[in-house]
Amino acid sequence: MTRDNIIFASYGIPLVLLNILTLVSLVSIRKRLSTTFFCIFMLTLGVNLVTYINAWIVLRLPLEQAFNFYYRFANWTGFLPYIQDFLIGLCYFAQNINSALLTVDRYVSIVAIEWKPV
Repeated sequence: MTRDNIIFASYGIPLVLLNILTLVSLVSIRKRLSTTFFCIFMLTLGVNLVTYINAWIVLRLPLEQAFNFYYRFANWTGFLPYIQDFLIGLCYFAQNINSALLTVDRYVSIVAIEWKPV
């Protein structure tokens, strides 16, 4: 395994596990959270996991000889590399949209608590 992939895996795998732990924790307390926050945060966690896995497959693993079988299969299909390349941009865009939605949701929640009619 190359040095870059070892570094990517050394912080990525524990963070994926922490993401899954966060998902389980939030599901257990979902009744105490607002519905919009819960839905947006679950969507964000899912998009982050898909982005990490797709980026790992497309950007990191082509450097490893052990995964040549997958890339031969992907190139044989003809369309799979294009889908994965498209998903990289789409997932990064989805992460930005999710961050914006989460920010707006939290801002509206704070303003709703602090706002008093004049």
